[in-house]
Amino acid sequence: MTASIPSVTHLKQLEAESIQIFREVAAEFENPVMLYSVGKDSSVLRHLARKAFAPGKIPFPLLHVDTTWKFGEMIKFRDEQAKKHGFDLLVHINEEGVKAGVGPFSHGSAKHTDIMKTQTLNSR
Repeated sequence: MTASIPSVTHLKQLEAESIQIFREVAAEFENPVMLYSVGKDSSVLRHLARKAFAPGKIPFPLLHVDTTWKFGEMIKFRDEQAKKHGFDLLVHINEEGVKAGVGPFSHGSAKHTDIMKTQTLNSR
């Protein structure tokens, strides 16, 4: 049994739809922001946003909710990409959670995510 591979034209159509959505958001919303985890999925979204506004810069900031548990190389990559491509990068760390020592191993992943990500986003 072989898996069906999407055609290039189908991928181009999906890319064009994504680019159109980015442009609509920038045109229609007052203060948009794009979450950026530095992972593969948000890196693809960042790339599509760059394509949507080329040769200009992305007209809205990217927000990284930093749990302080990323590898240092990922943070370095994040900062290098922001500098290289000129996008505005907002970084937020839940300092209260850090001071309380909240971590995925000490508190469990669900509680860690709730405190370090969800509550952080709800407070902004």
